[in-house]
Amino acid sequence: MKKALSEVIHCDHCGEDLAMLGEALKCQDCGHTIPLQGGVPVFTPPPEGLQPSEKLLRGPNVGTPWRQANWRFLEGQITSLSKEALILDVGAGRGDFADLFQKRNYLALDVYPYPEVDIVCDLTQTNPFRDASFDVIVLMNVMEHVYDTHAMLARLAKMLKRQGALIVAIPFMVKMHQVPIDFVRYTHFALERLGRDHGLEMELLEGFYDPVFFLGEGIGNLKWSVLPTIRGARHYVGRVLLGSIQIINQALQRVIGPGQTQPPSQMRSLAPTGYQIVYRKS
Repeated sequence: MKKALSEVIHCDHCGEDLAMLGEALKCQDCGHTIPLQGGVPVFTPPPEGLQPSEKLLRGPNVGTPWRQANWRFLEGQITSLSKEALILDVGAGRGDFADLFQKRNYLALDVYPYPEVDIVCDLTQTNPFRDASFDVIVLMNVMEHVYDTHAMLARLAKMLKRQGALIVAIPFMVKMHQVPIDFVRYTHFALERLGRDHGLEMELLEGFYDPVFFLGEGIGNLKWSVLPTIRGARHYVGRVLLGSIQIINQALQRVIGPGQTQPPSQMRSLAPTGYQIVYRKS
């Protein structure tokens, strides 16, 4: 177990210190025991029905335009931090952004015991962290998978130091993923109010706008879901028309590019792929 983790966790039942006891942590006051799995404390069992994610290559030029934008956004925020800042990556999964945290004071949390995480915990169920432990908490494409958003934000706000930052990327016009653990989509109006409800001021708000990507998603739905249900001449006419649209879509991608990041107030479009946010604890 990382030294940085041992310094910021305590018993999630009574708040007292934990001590190592073989393959577990045990509270020195109430006796509550937390099992260790490969040296990683497991405070909550994985959610039922969750399909573990595969490890994928991530980077500034890898994946969908939305994922690439997320990388650049997070990199810009992390670069400005001091080397001493303690960072918690909530919903770290397979370490999609771990390369950005190299040589940083960094802890990874997830609800599933992936090899890349330092602690397993569902923060909507319990909070094993001491108050004001972290300078920065990261939520990259995680909030949509949290049913009780208020419970999570309340705990994250307590875990942040004064003037600490909560860095968020959350999709909006994106299809369901990691089903059945996919629950919500929020407008930026709702995201601002959610932050304020928990003492978090929205310091930075960006939308990522990529209409050509939506066109490609629609083509995929037509090709794999609709076209196979059509028979006879209509099927062949549909294939020809769809092929023509695919060619146009590819040309549009080359002409328009991979999308743009702008404040929502500067865009006429009401359909961002997602939002990128920095909240500050007031």
